[in-house]
Parts: sequence; C-alpha cells; structure tokens
Amino acid sequence: MDFTGFLNTFIALLVVSNPLSALPAVLKITRNQSIKEKKQTGITTAIAVGVIFLISVWFGKPLLMILGIKLSAFRIAGGLVLLMMAFSMLHAEESSMKANPEEQKEKRIDSGAIVPLAIPIIAGPGAISTIIVTVNQYPTIVNQLILSASAILVALAMGILLYFASHLERIFGYSGINIFNRIGGLVLAAIATQAIITGILESFPGLD
Repeated sequence: MDFTGFLNTFIALLVVSNPLSALPAVLKITRNQSIKEKKQTGITTAIAVGVIFLISVWFGKPLLMILGIKLSAFRIAGGLVLLMMAFSMLHAEESSMKANPEEQKEKRIDSGAIVPLAIPIIAGPGAISTIIVTVNQYPTIVNQLILSASAILVALAMGILLYFASHLERIFGYSGINIFNRIGGLVLAAIATQAIITGILESFPGLD
C-alpha cells in the first residue's frame, strides 16, 4: 500500500464513519452533562473507536469466522440498533439505549460514549466491514500497520470533533440542537435502513 492507498483508505474510513451523524448524537447524549464530562465523553468515544478499529484490523475477519458470524448478519444487527437511536432522535427524546436507570443514578460519564456513540454510530458495520475488506486487499503485516495508522488518525479526528461539541451546543441553543438532532436522526435512519437492506441482500442474493 503506497501513500495514495493510505490516503484513500483514510478518506473512505472517515466518510463511512460519518462525523455529521455522530455530532447530533453526542449533543443529545451529553445534554445533561457538564462541560468537563462532555469533553471526557468525547475522549472516551475516540479511544473506544480507535480500539474497535484496531481490533477490526487485526482480529476482525478471524473473529467473525470463529464465531460463525457473517458480515451480512452484523450489518443487519448494527442497522437495527442504529435505527432505534434514530427514532429517538427524530422525536427529540432520550434514547433507552443511552443508559439504564442504574447507570443514570451513578452518573457515569462514559454512558453513551461506547454504546451507541463509538459503536454502532461511528465504528459501525460499514466502517468495520470497510476495514476488513481493505485488510483482505492488502494482507501483509506492513499494510496492516499502515491501515492501523489510518484508523488511529480517523479516531483522532472524530475525538477532536466530539471534544468541541459543547461549543457547538452553545452556538445552536436548545431549539437548534433539537432541529439538528431531528435532521441527524433522519440521516441515521437512512444509514440504518441501507445497512439492513444491504445485509438482507447479502444474506439472500436472490432478492436482488
């Protein structure tokens, strides 16, 4: 993999990770958090995304094979989870996926950072499958190291965006955030629907 391949992989992974859909989600999930907690959520999410990407690079395909899980099934499951989050955003409601009552009572600042922000919103089926497909195209250890560097840069870019999300919250205000959430929810619903459709078509090729 040359520099052009590295750049193409970085851009593709960044686009598939879809920062525009992650931003309204983090604004909603961190609505009742302090500025410090919001920034911590962004950092936690970025770290989780980086770890998930690296696991996908080095263990993604073997793990799915060991567990007997096909990418199509992973797409469908991830799409359903993302669709649930999208419906909550469209209605400007708190998602039941954010945290259970025990987590809310303990005020865990990482609630929502890993699920659903890191996975499936950012490191979703599309991003993970993109990584696995790229690994298959460039199977050497050196290429996996290059791909790992690309994945870390994407996670860093997402972390910077989420870290400063609170500033955007102050700019848009409560009403602006609700509008942004609904637009983001519509985008998430479309992404989720496409993931589900793709997974179904991969599972049942005769439907295409």
